[in-house]
Amino acid sequence: MIAPRARRVHAEAYTEGLMSLREEIQDLLASFNTPAEVGERIADAYEEIGRSQVAPGLEVGDRAPDFVLPDAAGKDVRLADQLALGPVVVTFFRGAWCPVCNLQVAAFARALDDISAAGASIVAIHPDSQTFQQAAEVGFPILRDDDQSVIRDYRLQFEIPLDIQRLYTGTIGFDISATTADGSWHLPVPGTFILDGEGVVRQRHVTSDFTERMEPDEVVEALAAVA
Repeated sequence: MIAPRARRVHAEAYTEGLMSLREEIQDLLASFNTPAEVGERIADAYEEIGRSQVAPGLEVGDRAPDFVLPDAAGKDVRLADQLALGPVVVTFFRGAWCPVCNLQVAAFARALDDISAAGASIVAIHPDSQTFQQAAEVGFPILRDDDQSVIRDYRLQFEIPLDIQRLYTGTIGFDISATTADGSWHLPVPGTFILDGEGVVRQRHVTSDFTERMEPDEVVEALAAVA
């Protein structure tokens, strides 16, 4: 759990942009009280997922699959329509329940003016059954992938190992399968793709480590190279 003071500090930090996203995440993680042995086993499991290459993500030069997904208001958003307007940043996160993901979305929202100035747009995709509460405030579409078909198309899906499932439901007391729209223990590894106007991946950031995300300034820098 996150202490109340830590919540206030983080709210101020990501609202005012006082820290980089990486610094915000490290500060957040330092406030957790997860037992060390549990945290280490979870970290080891995600490293194993990375080594297995079960979710390698699209590569630079790949053409991104088109998709149509609903936003928080239930309106369909099509990637092809976004690409018709210019480059698109497509980012995948685990869900509204994930505090690291909330920090990422807020950080990307702060960078939206710079992303727009580069002639690009951004969409975020998650498999959560819950509506993302910040969706109306962030300024870009937050899309729900109910059956995780887009997550699979972008080669980001993995299944949480059985022993980690037991740690989550037992020691941590949190059932991830109760949050996913398909009721599974499948999630996307964090992935951000910079697409040019033709839908070709020009830059990417994909990792099995859920504590690592592409920095907004790295997104803006990548977009400058696409223009």
